[in-house]
Amino acid sequence: MAAPNLAISELCSRVSRLSFDELSELSSEELTGIQTVLAEAAYDKLDAKCARDPLYWAQNYSATENPHWKEQGLPFIAPFPKKPYFRVLFEAFQSANRLFIPKSREMLTSWCTMCYATHRAQWAKAEVVVQTAKEDKACRLVEYAAILYRNQADWLKKRHPLKRETSLSLEWEDGGRLYGIPGGEDQIRMFHPTIVIFDEAAFLPGAEACYNAANPVAKQIVAISSAAPGWFADQCAL
Repeated sequence: MAAPNLAISELCSRVSRLSFDELSELSSEELTGIQTVLAEAAYDKLDAKCARDPLYWAQNYSATENPHWKEQGLPFIAPFPKKPYFRVLFEAFQSANRLFIPKSREMLTSWCTMCYATHRAQWAKAEVVVQTAKEDKACRLVEYAAILYRNQADWLKKRHPLKRETSLSLEWEDGGRLYGIPGGEDQIRMFHPTIVIFDEAAFLPGAEACYNAANPVAKQIVAISSAAPGWFADQCAL
């Protein structure tokens, strides 16, 4: 009765016409089928809402992990924080093709940037490259993405399965990819990314050369950094 391809409106119409006795006579398989169709319809709506809004996804259907949870007396897994400036930051992520963000160390900007990067890889099938000064920092930022992925609701992971995960990459079965790379102009030239993220750009060796290498091919470039004089500061002042 409740075939998986049955339109949700037709299903609701048919079920509403059943009498109480007819409903009570439905088999467990038929009830399960109805439940499956209704659940998938609800998931379709939620998936579409998550696809439109990376911050909504992170705050409602994913979570972060706190390595210092014991000494701080906090949960190990907790919802993505809610801070008033996050909405402004994410609106900038979604509207600017070239974005330079000066930050302080406690603003969670790197977490926010990796949330946006993971979202774009998962839903927009983007190829995202995150470049840092050292490989160990690149691994740490890819781990942020992995944390956000694995703490999603199970139904989201089922809809957006990974094909491969390493310490420096996440690849989705349907095409999205996220890579972490160390500094160096030659490193960035190995990719043709949709999005490039420069973390701590003011301290990235050869940051201007890396930017110039990515600029012709990347649809979006996001550079974030603590304050320091140099090329990054000059770009922020423009």
